[in-house]
Amino acid sequence: MNEFTFFGPSEMHSVIKGGFCISVFALIRRDNSYLLVRPASHPKWKEEWAPNWRLYSEDGIRRELESLRFPSSYIKEGEHPDATLARILKDQLGLKTYSIGTSSLLNFYEPSRRYPGQHHWDYCYIYHVQTEEMPSPSAWLSEANYVPADKMDTAAFGSAQGTIAAVLQSA
Repeated sequence: MNEFTFFGPSEMHSVIKGGFCISVFALIRRDNSYLLVRPASHPKWKEEWAPNWRLYSEDGIRRELESLRFPSSYIKEGEHPDATLARILKDQLGLKTYSIGTSSLLNFYEPSRRYPGQHHWDYCYIYHVQTEEMPSPSAWLSEANYVPADKMDTAAFGSAQGTIAAVLQSA
């Protein structure tokens, strides 16, 4: 029997075996460069922005802390993507002044890194944001820099975020 992927309590619905994530990404651009951050070891990542890290091994967490990422977060249940974006900009980055440009929805169905032989589905709300501010120094960010799109190494990104970088490079 073929199953459809739905969220819901019915035994007739399922979530794909490789996982399914719904996230918001803040693409903050200056010229042809985008703001990238590197997380620092801090509970806010598991509690607030990347709860999937709760499932990662110590090695997996270490790789995430060494990796680059776009400012982003998973959407909380019942939260509108605009509210998730505000959490990213205010709480994660400490920005006070910004404007929101265009937004779009990208989705990817790719081989799962966590579940070999399965595929993972990502729904990504992409917001283009303008600001003159740099992120406020914080205990949860070890680095924040603008990187030209054509200089991004997609393998240097964590949590499959390299797919977003590849899309930017192909635009």
